[in-house]
Amino acid sequence: MTLAEASEIFGYWEHSPPPHLMLQTIARMLGWAPSPASGATAAAEAIAAAPPPGLAIARLHMPAPLNLDALRARNRARAMAMTGRAPMPSDS
Repeated sequence: MTLAEASEIFGYWEHSPPPHLMLQTIARMLGWAPSPASGATAAAEAIAAAPPPGLAIARLHMPAPLNLDALRARNRARAMAMTGRAPMPSDS
């Protein structure tokens, strides 16, 4: 469908809307609401979230965040052990 054809259809719908859309609009004005999605949607979402067949996935826990202060202290201790002096403040 071209853009010109779509424009013609939408122009026609402005004057003569499709009956199913008119009925749906009237029903919603009277308080009707569409029924919630069926269980098939949930099943389809579960299938989409599943890993591809033949792909092994290991569920691992994330490691604890790094303790930067402990790492810096350990590096200073190593530097002192290697050189016999404390590192300069600009070294850290």
